[in-house]
Amino acid sequence: MKRRNFLLGSAAVVAGAAAVTWLPGVAGRPTIDDVPIPPAQPRRAAVVWFSQTGHTRRIGQWIARLWQAQGLDVVASDYRQFDRAQMPAFDLIVLGSPVNYFEAPGHFQTWIDSLPPLAGTRVAAYVTFGGEGGNTFNAASGLLDRMAGRGAQPVDLALFGNMSTFAPTWSLGNEARILAYRHLPDAGTWASVRRFADGVLERVRTGNGIAVPRDWNTRELIKGTPSIAGTKLLIGGHAVDADTCSECGTCVGACPVGAIDAASRAVDTSRCVACLGCVNTCPTGAMKMRFLGTPVYGFTEFLRRNAITIAEPPAAG
Repeated sequence: MKRRNFLLGSAAVVAGAAAVTWLPGVAGRPTIDDVPIPPAQPRRAAVVWFSQTGHTRRIGQWIARLWQAQGLDVVASDYRQFDRAQMPAFDLIVLGSPVNYFEAPGHFQTWIDSLPPLAGTRVAAYVTFGGEGGNTFNAASGLLDRMAGRGAQPVDLALFGNMSTFAPTWSLGNEARILAYRHLPDAGTWASVRRFADGVLERVRTGNGIAVPRDWNTRELIKGTPSIAGTKLLIGGHAVDADTCSECGTCVGACPVGAIDAASRAVDTSRCVACLGCVNTCPTGAMKMRFLGTPVYGFTEFLRRNAITIAEPPAAG
């Protein structure tokens, strides 16, 4: 039992994949220095996110609606449906991502690095996180750093909290750790998103960019690949149950690295990045997985068992 508890504790540290939120005024956050930039009047905006269970998508969609209500021409979508060649046509871009393994997912970072030059385009970023989160500020600032590498000018960032979607946590009997945040997102979340959306526009119009520092912490040492590899050592039995599969293709669409073959229903575990999107979104429970030998069930089933309905944002007016 002691060995099992040790493994569980290690898994929580190594595999704490979730999403995190920073809000103005949070104690201990790094100082963000303002950088004067030419004032601009944004007219065309792109809101681009990576989302699987919907937390990041809801925020991105509401930012888009808020800006549309103010007269901006806005295009909003998951990055996998966004034509990267069109990015230079926008004068304002917002990127949204969950925090997975203490950073924005590597596939999203790679996509950003593939964007065409964005000289002078204003950019903001937000991340979502589960529970208390981890390394969330650096996840958001990292998105801005990569966009700055494409020539864009960072203007703001934000972090928004929600329930964790790391399925092994509740599957191993730690439901209370997740349910402590079952109220999120709530009215306070949507008020914070509105402040962020309004603040980004105000900063662009008044000529305020930012120079975002990194926040040194030990999770920087284990983010990304080391934590993913550690988690995959604890995962087994990752496969599709043909008897319960409805061939809906949800798991294929959720997988960001193409590790699931629709025709054969096979999972290429060597390509898998342990994002758990396939398990979390499968509507029939056909996507199987074990963690420390225990069967894992997904976020959709977790919501059903606990009679939870995720709150949608209010009207944009």
